[in-house]
Amino acid sequence: MAAPSAGVASGSAEPSWLDTERPAMRPDVEITEGLHHEPLAYDPVSGHYTRLSKSGAAILTALDGSMTGREFAARASRTGGGDGSTRQVVLDFLGELRAAGLLTVPPDGGRDTSAVRFARRSHMPRRPLVGSGVSAVLDPPAALLRRAPLLFGVLWLAAAVFAVWGAGSVLAAPLASGGPDLSLPVWGWTIVVSSMLLQTALHELAHGLACRYYGVPVREIGVGLLFYLVPVAYVDRTDAHRLPGRGSRVVIALAGVAQDVLWLGGWSALSMYAEGRFGQLCVLMVWIQIGLLLANLNPLLPTDGYHALESAMGTLNLRSRAFTALRCRVLREPPPSWLAVRSRSRQLRYQVFGVVCLAYALLVAVFCVRSLLVLFGGA
Repeated sequence: MAAPSAGVASGSAEPSWLDTERPAMRPDVEITEGLHHEPLAYDPVSGHYTRLSKSGAAILTALDGSMTGREFAARASRTGGGDGSTRQVVLDFLGELRAAGLLTVPPDGGRDTSAVRFARRSHMPRRPLVGSGVSAVLDPPAALLRRAPLLFGVLWLAAAVFAVWGAGSVLAAPLASGGPDLSLPVWGWTIVVSSMLLQTALHELAHGLACRYYGVPVREIGVGLLFYLVPVAYVDRTDAHRLPGRGSRVVIALAGVAQDVLWLGGWSALSMYAEGRFGQLCVLMVWIQIGLLLANLNPLLPTDGYHALESAMGTLNLRSRAFTALRCRVLREPPPSWLAVRSRSRQLRYQVFGVVCLAYALLVAVFCVRSLLVLFGGA
């Protein structure tokens, strides 16, 4: 009867509220379905989705406030034919539901609540620039794409093949033999910066367009600081959790990269014919496009590539689960119910992935700081 909620930790201690409070599911919480039609609990106040097992959803919906938590656990244990361990699992799960804010009993701010906040933290301060109204702008082109998806898919594939061939040809040409030339005049850097800003905006709009293609609301588009240091743009596509299939999630995750491939093709085409300073600028942009594609497809950071890999594998919150498993191991905390039922080898894989992601993020941070010091003459 173990009923996990994503990234939520709980202890074996039985808090006193289980004897005094009569928990019920908050009336505004919605039970819906997500990947593989697995149950999700949606909190409209926080905007978060909590993944549940089928038994977990049954427990949550059965909480009606008519009995205390301990009475409910005892009844559930008798009904399921379980023993004392089943009763304890239910009690722990009630604590997880409370910490997740899904019950009429508010979170107590203790360790369980801190674990939920840790798991949900994006480590990226955000500043929204455009709200949900952007959907009205994206709906017409999304409707056009729905009319002939195969045609547009074939056209993009042809453009992608040309982009890869063109980039290879440019990098093999004598003009690019010495690597990217950074000695551009002011007008050259103006073009580079302006082009990158436009491309970034279109990259995020591509994610939004893919969301609207599948009927997923776009909450907002904005900018943030990944790991509090790296400037990035983002599209809040949280409601894509409601999509039941893997393919649609992969398309949404890679929509921005698909648009970047077109930019690579465009700059490659210009590089084949441009000469002089502008030719050097075009070659530099080809190098930049390749670097951006490699960075966006990196599965060790919360990038488009990571989200696509997660979707293709049919997993949810892989990084969050990995960090939760690592946190429980390092701090010697009791694992949440979803982790406790996993095999030791599965738990170890979560922990290893968490260590690799943290180490890579540290390397990226050190590289960024070092680059800033060099740029401003500090090193």
